[in-house]
Amino acid sequence: MIIGGEVVQRAVAQLSGHTSYFVPTAFSFGWVAYSVNAVLQAIGEGRLMPPADCDSIMINATNGNAKVNQSWILGRIVRDHETDTPDSGLTVTFFRTSPIAKHTMPGVPHRDWLYWSGVVVMVIQQGIAVIPGVVNDDWNTLIVTVAGTILALAGGAMPQWQNEKWACRKLKGGREVVSLTRGNGSKDVIVIINEGAGKLRLEDLANIRDSRTSYTIIFTSVLAVLWFVLLLTVAGLQNNAWYLLAVGSLGMVQNYIVAGVSRSPGAFGIHLEPKGGNVVHKEKVFEALVQAEKTERGVGTSLLPIFFPGGLREHEKKWVKEREEYYAEQDKVTPTPTPPISPGNTLHRRPVEKTAQS
Repeated sequence: MIIGGEVVQRAVAQLSGHTSYFVPTAFSFGWVAYSVNAVLQAIGEGRLMPPADCDSIMINATNGNAKVNQSWILGRIVRDHETDTPDSGLTVTFFRTSPIAKHTMPGVPHRDWLYWSGVVVMVIQQGIAVIPGVVNDDWNTLIVTVAGTILALAGGAMPQWQNEKWACRKLKGGREVVSLTRGNGSKDVIVIINEGAGKLRLEDLANIRDSRTSYTIIFTSVLAVLWFVLLLTVAGLQNNAWYLLAVGSLGMVQNYIVAGVSRSPGAFGIHLEPKGGNVVHKEKVFEALVQAEKTERGVGTSLLPIFFPGGLREHEKKWVKEREEYYAEQDKVTPTPTPPISPGNTLHRRPVEKTAQS
């Protein structure tokens, strides 16, 4: 019961956040180690969610502001993003956030096969644990399995999981356009066009916000004590230990799969749909950014400092100047808050840095 505490944390992070607070992360050998880590994190950092495990950058296409993404779910969306384009060059994929509806509520994840796998594994675990009771009239294995399952469900039901995963303000209207990429040298950029009141404000989500609550420390501490009591109980079992080993091993396999498997953005509560003509791919990075700029204003120009930190060639500077003049003419007819896009604009030359907690 002392293997894979970090794996359990990531597994719970994958499945938590549903409005029912039912998080089917199976009872396994990693929960005791995780329970101790959870107390330390709750007391120290005030967090339950793991840090982002995929390095990425978020760029605001409107003002060029770039920041290191610190959101675990946005990092997972970048990690799990796949395209059918060649590995060479640059691919820019455009998405829109889905209209708010019953099954596309912002911050409410889809229940995919990964979610239901936990329910299936829990049922199988109880079935294995009942065998020694039926055959040998030894119900200790079933008691331990049921107790472990209840504690696992309690650990995932804390409201702070949901608060941390979507710790951001919501749009009151208008739109935001943000790009996500692993940085210079990456072959993929994800562009999300987010518009409409009630949507999650993605630029906020990329920051770490303090969502700690006093009852989380108390709750995690109580759970840690109960897990140690269960550990001592297991240590005292002498008969039918193989059944308990099978139960714990099955749960551990489920935890490992859940912690690492790829998922769709909707399973993270960010519901996306492809934008028309949504994929831009070019062998030359600059050409891809030019095409991306034609698809959505500000996307290509805001990415220039990321992919060309050393500056542009003369013909590339000429294109930037032409776009600036074109936008200036457009803004005379329809004013827009988008700033000038010249290479010297500090908004587009701002260094990438971690933002302070807010």
